[in-house]
Amino acid sequence: MEENKKSKKEADHSPDPVKSIVNEYRTEFRRIVWPSKPILFKHTVTVIAVSLLFGAYIALLDGIFSFGLRQFIGLVV
Repeated sequence: MEENKKSKKEADHSPDPVKSIVNEYRTEFRRIVWPSKPILFKHTVTVIAVSLLFGAYIALLDGIFSFGLRQFIGLVV
């Protein structure tokens, strides 16, 4: 009976690297605390809003620099 227990223990700690990695991932995924739907929705809306604001800011700066560059080129040429 003890031999059977030892063989099961040895089988659990097999040197197979793929099994080891999969078991480690499973353990880590069990520790994850997933957000609730309302929190996930709130964070998604926040990310989209901030992305739109930064996009508008970059577009505004691009327009200002383009206008300034066109004016500069018009003065030089």
